[in-house]
Amino acid sequence: MGAWINEGLKDFIQRKFPDRKVYVYCAYRTWQSNRYIYVTTILKDDIDIHYEYVGGFVELHLEGKYQSNEYKSFTKELRRQTSRNNHLQWLNWQGCSQCRCRIDSIVTDWGNLQIAFRDIMDIFDPIIEKIEKANALRESYQYTEAYSGANFFNEENLNTEEVCLIRCSLGDLFCKNLVIPDYQRNYCWEDKQINALWNSLKEIREQEEYHLGTIILQKDNNGKYAIIDGQQRLVTLTLIVQQLKYQGKLPLLEQKFISENSRNHIANSKWIINYLASRTYDYTLCKRIIEKLTFTVLLLKESRLDLAYTFFSNENSKGVPLSDYDLLKAHHLRYIFIESQAEHLATRWNNIIENDYESLEKTLATHLYRLRKWMRKNDYNPDERLRVKEEFSTALIFQEIPPFGEKFSFYEKIQGGSHFFAYTDYFVNIYKNFLKTEEVQALRKHLQWESHWKYSDVIETLLFGYYLKFREQYLTEALFCISGNISQHRYESARAISYKIREFAKDSEIIMMIDQASSPTFFLAECASQIKIHGNDAESGISMRFYQRLQDMFSELSNNFTDSTIINNYNNEYE
Repeated sequence: MGAWINEGLKDFIQRKFPDRKVYVYCAYRTWQSNRYIYVTTILKDDIDIHYEYVGGFVELHLEGKYQSNEYKSFTKELRRQTSRNNHLQWLNWQGCSQCRCRIDSIVTDWGNLQIAFRDIMDIFDPIIEKIEKANALRESYQYTEAYSGANFFNEENLNTEEVCLIRCSLGDLFCKNLVIPDYQRNYCWEDKQINALWNSLKEIREQEEYHLGTIILQKDNNGKYAIIDGQQRLVTLTLIVQQLKYQGKLPLLEQKFISENSRNHIANSKWIINYLASRTYDYTLCKRIIEKLTFTVLLLKESRLDLAYTFFSNENSKGVPLSDYDLLKAHHLRYIFIESQAEHLATRWNNIIENDYESLEKTLATHLYRLRKWMRKNDYNPDERLRVKEEFSTALIFQEIPPFGEKFSFYEKIQGGSHFFAYTDYFVNIYKNFLKTEEVQALRKHLQWESHWKYSDVIETLLFGYYLKFREQYLTEALFCISGNISQHRYESARAISYKIREFAKDSEIIMMIDQASSPTFFLAECASQIKIHGNDAESGISMRFYQRLQDMFSELSNNFTDSTIINNYNNEYE
């Protein structure tokens, strides 16, 4: 039956809990099921969190701000500390997951209701008080003053040398006028890297330094320190200590990130860091980060941008390998001695990495890499570390004989410096146009299922080799001949093993046929003549399904055929 809710009940509960605020809703002619009465928690001035009697049960209600992300850690801590209490049941509330908690006390009259309120208060009040004290203590321990430690940033040697090496704290670094050059202004850290850094920071001890690798800075004549290497770490550390209420100088907060992608990553990092910081009760963490986190700083003169890139390591400070593309940028910038040109090319390269990475990866690491290997009849391991970096590094030369004759053949030797960046731009742009062709779209559409994609992948590379030389001339016919040739492996093999398919493509010598052909007709004739095994002989299984997918693909492209010989072959094969 429950306790009757009216103004008299409010007066009764207020007398029993004089230090709390009590509110009742009991409008005239309202049903008891619509009435309620609530009592504030130990946070007596905060009505967003309260104990409420409604619908015959006493519950803790979390409303208003307690349903926001800002208080997510607070509510999660309440649930964690009561998760094993069999007298409690967490429920959904106002469209939010687990924002009310019901106690199983029986309420039949006002006296039972008083007991139920006392029971739930005895459970939650001590927890709420503990969390609030911890939050207050954390605020009092925040490292809110500017760094005042010993300054170990001794750069006197830079007056006489091109470079000097300094070991200093993060506080020392933040006291400098750090800037991010335009060509380096890309921020791309994801959740995984932020969490890894945060976990590392928690390992910092009060009495010990914690080393976080090397930072490369370049000092200009105006006293600014441009970050050449270490931007991602320093930006993330800036966001972390800002969230931890550090009030000292944070020079990187003044830097602007122009690209939308970088701004989105910054916003995501702030959200992750806010979440991580809200869960920690480590009151001296910010102080330890500022004072005990150390770096080796390689400081260079303004005129030696080329020297900066010679110090790029194959491993960064946390043991995560730099990508092939980071290393290629550093490698080829060493050959450029005009600083403005180096900055321009580095900026263009960073833009490709940030905005068109998939095209760069597919062009260099897949198609061009394979074609260059197959032109020399070489096998390769696609999982080999730094294979792309090694393939596109500067080729050996005699110093007395300068390189010349840039033709942008896919298999030409790579010249150090601007030639490599131009080479990459040239082929990435061709690849992007290649992707738009009907032939590539049909290939990807029809051969994406089962293990068919392994053959499609190799066929696409060889078709790209054809496209590099002849563009869209007889491109459908070229796809027909290349597909027919590579498909022979599918019709003969029970299993589609990737390295076996790549070996078959290499041994087919299709790329050499393309290179030696002065006209599409020579290639098409030679390639077609090598097709001995046909799919229309397949009777069942995956070979038959593969043949049917090719049949669908060429049916879609059939109107593009113009050569009568290929049309006859198509009719014999697929009609």
